[in-house]
Amino acid sequence: MVPKIQIILVDDHRIFRDGIKSLLSEMDYIDIIGEASGGLELLELLKIKQPDLLIVDITMPGMSGIEVARQIACLYPEIKVMILSMHTNEEFVMSAIQAGVKGYLSKDTSREELLDAIKIIYQGGECYGRLVSDQFLKGYAKKYKSELIIHENNDLTNRELELLRLASAGFSNKEIAAKLFISTKTVDCHKNNIMQKLQLKNTAEMVLYAVKNKIIEV
Repeated sequence: MVPKIQIILVDDHRIFRDGIKSLLSEMDYIDIIGEASGGLELLELLKIKQPDLLIVDITMPGMSGIEVARQIACLYPEIKVMILSMHTNEEFVMSAIQAGVKGYLSKDTSREELLDAIKIIYQGGECYGRLVSDQFLKGYAKKYKSELIIHENNDLTNRELELLRLASAGFSNKEIAAKLFISTKTVDCHKNNIMQKLQLKNTAEMVLYAVKNKIIEV
């Protein structure tokens, strides 16, 4: 039997947790093993149950989702954290990534995008919604406009450059796979190769690299 993806939901709005739980419980490969209304309650729950993935809101009383991510990175580094929030401006997103989150989606994301993100993160990847990626680009373009550095990108193949352009523009692995007529596993492989060649740590740095080197225009 294939192991299920074990998830704990963390949001101070019960009605929202119920909605997400109802949606995810329909999937036979997902198991919701717990819920928490905030960071402190979550930390107590983790003493008993440890999931594969946490789906966390940003704004919660007592401890923000970003602080939750920092605590998890220190105490339970094997647990992956995904933010699901209405806040998608660059400051929130960058703070979350620096805190160690592996994904960041807007609460108005589609059911398909949420499920895809869960699979990608569970398998060791990263996933950021299209809206979040758009905010990345706008913020980076403004912040680094006077610091653009041109590189020849000699180490990247034409296929890797094309994939870098699509990924940095906010396309999901599934969308990139469809555009390039390759599998999502091949997309993941290319992304890993790109980050190794360019010595990048995460998708955020990949977007920044693409903006600074004019691989994409914003």
